[in-house]
Amino acid sequence: FMISHKIELPKRLSDYLLSLPENGMGYQIVKVILKSGKVLRKIKVLNSSILVLEDEDPLKKEDIEKIELE
Repeated sequence: FMISHKIELPKRLSDYLLSLPENGMGYQIVKVILKSGKVLRKIKVLNSSILVLEDEDPLKKEDIEKIELE
């Protein structure tokens, strides 16, 4: 089974997500663009600030270039 881990988003990303509509009650589905160029799709963000990853790929908030709504 997949292990999910949570990452607190940097304030600039969290502020940006706060300005966008939610997909559902308290969450958004986003595309995460990493500085490496890799793109993670259909990632859930809780309360515009907690990125929920269900991936064996460890990710640090420093790796994130930008986030867009899916």
